[in-house]
Formats: sequence, structure tokens, C-alpha cells
Amino acid sequence: MIKINKKFLLGIPIAVISLEIYLGIILGYFFGKFFAGKQDGRQRIKSIIFNIGNYKLHLHHWLISLAILISAFFHNFFPFFSQLFFGILGGLILQDLYLDSNWYRVLIKKN
Repeated sequence: MIKINKKFLLGIPIAVISLEIYLGIILGYFFGKFFAGKQDGRQRIKSIIFNIGNYKLHLHHWLISLAILISAFFHNFFPFFSQLFFGILGGLILQDLYLDSNWYRVLIKKN
């Protein structure tokens, strides 16, 4: 009997709508996993963290990608960005939300 991965099945409706978005999501997911993922306890690209008073503002790549995606929608950047670009941003968002257990920790109080 053939076993089909449920994650693979989730991508089929997106691939039917737009193959370019689907490929972008896959590229964005693996790009985020490779560059932002931890290897030997270290990240290849350092996180963006700002010190604001008694707090640290951690800009995860899902948050940065979401801000770019929303601003592209509101400022009508569609002629300049392809569906592949929007798929890559979506893949970066999905990768960080799926693999980072601290994705929700954006504003952190310093000790």
C-alpha cells in the first residue's frame, strides 16, 4: 500500500491554482530552513534584535516577510513582483511558524 504524506496533499490545491506560487513556497521554505535554521547550535544568519528600554524586539523572518507581503498588497507592487516572489515570502513565513518553537516571542522582557 502506498502512503501519501499529508503535507504533500496540502500543497496540491496551491499547485492547481498557481504552479509559480507553489514553487515559490517550496523555495522560500528551504531557503529559510537553510539560512535561518540552526546548524551545530548556530544560525547561519543572525536574527535582527533591537534593544528598546527593558525589552528586546526580535524580528523573526516570518514577521519581516509578512510585513513585506502586506506592504506589497497595500501599495500595489504587483507589477514589480511576480507570483514566485509572493510564494517565496509565503514559504519563509510557513517555515518559521512551523519549525521555530519561539515564533511568537517578538517582544521579550530583559532579565
